[in-house]
Amino acid sequence: MKALWHLDWLRLRRQAATWFLLGGLFLAGLTAIYLGKKFQEQQQAEISRLDAQFQAQCDRLEHRYRENGEHSGYWSYYSFYPVHQPPRPLAALSWGLRDVAPFVTWVRLLGLEQQLYESSLANPLLQSLGQFDLAFVLGVLAPLVLLLLGHDVLSRDRQLGVLPLLAAQGGGGLLRMLAARLLLRLLLVVIVCSLLFGIAMIILQLPPGFDTFAWLFIALLGLLPWLAITAIIAARSRSATGSLAAAMAAFVSLVLLMPALVNLALSTLFPVPEGLELTVRQRQIMHDGWDQPRQPNYDRFLAERPEYRKWPTVPEKDFTWRWYFAMHEVADRSVAELVNQHTQHLRQRHAWSQRLAWLSPPALTQSLLSGHSGTDLDAHLLHLETTRNFHEHLKAHFFPLIFDETHFTAGATKSFPRFQNSAPAPAAPLNPLPPLLLAALLLPFARPRPVLS
Repeated sequence: MKALWHLDWLRLRRQAATWFLLGGLFLAGLTAIYLGKKFQEQQQAEISRLDAQFQAQCDRLEHRYRENGEHSGYWSYYSFYPVHQPPRPLAALSWGLRDVAPFVTWVRLLGLEQQLYESSLANPLLQSLGQFDLAFVLGVLAPLVLLLLGHDVLSRDRQLGVLPLLAAQGGGGLLRMLAARLLLRLLLVVIVCSLLFGIAMIILQLPPGFDTFAWLFIALLGLLPWLAITAIIAARSRSATGSLAAAMAAFVSLVLLMPALVNLALSTLFPVPEGLELTVRQRQIMHDGWDQPRQPNYDRFLAERPEYRKWPTVPEKDFTWRWYFAMHEVADRSVAELVNQHTQHLRQRHAWSQRLAWLSPPALTQSLLSGHSGTDLDAHLLHLETTRNFHEHLKAHFFPLIFDETHFTAGATKSFPRFQNSAPAPAAPLNPLPPLLLAALLLPFARPRPVLS
């Protein structure tokens, strides 16, 4: 095996394509690390500004009402409260949903569902290009390099007419040669990936713990199914041109076509209402409430909130903050079933996408990496749940004051609730079995074609 490695390495290092592919992978990885650092810094900077932004808002309210005070309803209406989910250190390596889903939500005491799906506008052109993080480089570009380096390890010798001489060695010479050549190419790709990860640890100041190295372990395991695919193509192809065409067809099918088909199937089986639809329905119910008798809607609020029955009625003509905020909660409840359906279908789609990711090695790898980085759908749903809990805390604080017609004066904002004790989303349990089993299922098909066939 060592002699085969040595001879193959001598040939590989003389080929410009080897250095071009490995060098391109390295440069792509450095670019991804740089973008990940900028991505992480932007999110951390945005979170670090939240306290100052909230205090500036409170100062404006204090200045506006410092002389005569104002009804607590006004203060509550004009107050926004930031709820955030800080990124885990590994989020810079695998962005997941954090570049498209909000990680900071400014909530008011109004209806919550219309606020949960509001996010900052981003450059649509950049979003359409997808994420260029280290998970993409190691999960998509590294397998491509492995395919291009290894697809013709036998077909080239077959075309040159030296394959019969190699096969004449006996004792499974072809199989040993195939294994040695592919393992050498895998080793080169692994070295580049590990070097990139080491640079990322230094630049991003990642803690050298189990979670950090487990991320690299998952990424490297993701190369094993591609090693098996490369072995199948190399073993069964008759010519270098045919093996290249097969390699490109496999790459396009597994990276582009198969994920698109899976997404189409899941979208059909588990249709998820858009967040905009939830927002529109909630607002429509709220707007219709202005033209309806107020007491019946207020009674619907009291039926779910018996602690506020000490304020049993609202005037039909005069505006009251009590009815206004109660009506917002009634509007939220009116779309509760749709919200539950939205969340349930998202979870079902996510669960099935993880199962069907076996059909696409890059999707499988990136799903495992985003879960381990705390940037997947589960992390986003946790942020929504945290926001809902804090919104309930706001209502518990302000509703008794608003219903009791309390007036706030200067200094009132000091007692306003603040969102605290935020923690990054937990990492998904490490599961190395899927890529290992997928590689084990594919390897039996990597038997070399007979020399004279």
